[in-house]
Amino acid sequence: MYQTHEVFGVSNEMVSTYIERPDVDDLFVKGLEKNKHIVIYGASKQGKTALTAKHLEEKDYIKVNCSPASTIQDLYNSIVRQLNIEIIESREVTQEVGGELKAGVKAKVKIPFFGSGEASVEGKASTKEGDKLSYKVVDYNLFLAQDLSELLRVIEFDKKIIVENFHYLTEDNQKLLAIDLRIFDDYKIQFIVLGIWREKNRLIQFNGDLVDRLIEIPVEPWEKQHLEAIVQEGMPLLNVSFENVFDTLVETCFDSVGVFQELCKESCYAAGVKQTAEETVFISIENIQQAIDIKLSDYSSRHIRCLEAFVEQKAKSSDEIPLYIPYYFIKTLFNEEFEDITNGLKRRVIQEKIKVIHHRADDVRPSDMGYFLQTLVSNQVKKSISPPIFDYDIGTSSVKIIDSTFYFFLKNCEKEEILEYIPIPLGL
Repeated sequence: MYQTHEVFGVSNEMVSTYIERPDVDDLFVKGLEKNKHIVIYGASKQGKTALTAKHLEEKDYIKVNCSPASTIQDLYNSIVRQLNIEIIESREVTQEVGGELKAGVKAKVKIPFFGSGEASVEGKASTKEGDKLSYKVVDYNLFLAQDLSELLRVIEFDKKIIVENFHYLTEDNQKLLAIDLRIFDDYKIQFIVLGIWREKNRLIQFNGDLVDRLIEIPVEPWEKQHLEAIVQEGMPLLNVSFENVFDTLVETCFDSVGVFQELCKESCYAAGVKQTAEETVFISIENIQQAIDIKLSDYSSRHIRCLEAFVEQKAKSSDEIPLYIPYYFIKTLFNEEFEDITNGLKRRVIQEKIKVIHHRADDVRPSDMGYFLQTLVSNQVKKSISPPIFDYDIGTSSVKIIDSTFYFFLKNCEKEEILEYIPIPLGL
């Protein structure tokens, strides 16, 4: 007997319809075997976390979660805490890195290890004779990757380190971690980095030394046969059939496995299936439409709030009317054809179309657009838009949507009605 939410849907727990894709799962397993750093990227709700959960047990890794306020030192502190390494005392220090002075923390840490006899470093040691658990105290700079690597080597650390939500770090901290990954690689310490973006070589752009030292795994695209495999896996578990509505489901989800899973779940609920049915239940078009309405309501409330936050911009002085580029970007986006949006909006096209409707068209310079696009993700993070909706792909000079639910929202919402929710900036 299965519960519907155990079979279909987006969940922190592994659902029963996880399917393996050779070009994704096999590449991940290969990366684990080669002990190379692994970067898993793609839009939100596309299976990044599920991929790691499928192939790694909790005992195999420690996980650190990034937030907009996280620094590299925060990440390293988290690793140390999870290893139950006791920090005896600490003091602030300044370290020169790449010609710049960086703040850090120098600490004495108490390291447990199993062995016989007294351990003695700097003249300090203690031993539990019963289980031969000894301790030694060493100096450790919480800022330096090399110090952390040496510490992990001393305790014979053999787990993976998963960095979740890498995209939340500031660009400076992303660059610092990319540089440090080269050091960790020398010590055979493997990182698995998860982030929401869609272009290749994000970390390699920050540190060219990572070429051949990491494996990149895009979790997209989800092809039709992959989605079909999901329903084929789930139908016998719940005793339901999607055979009459499968194509409609695929057309509606826009290649988002998260949206697809949620629509499957809500369609079952609409058909009265909350657990394995006694007799086969055939999911109808009406059930699908009910599911679409429910998910559109769920996604709309969030996305409207995010769009309101995205366009908000305060003038630096009472006499100034800002350019309000974010506001005009949203107006331009909502007037684009859906197919053009899915292909990515080119920087040049965005600027030209913004100038057509802008209140100060002559003042919209390439440098203004450049700043807006280069800070696109960081500004969303600052405004608590989580996950971010838009990203700028430098390689193709285009804006791409990285929240997979936003396509569903755009396709199904009443655009003119949504624009009415977006506040018109003061002075326009």
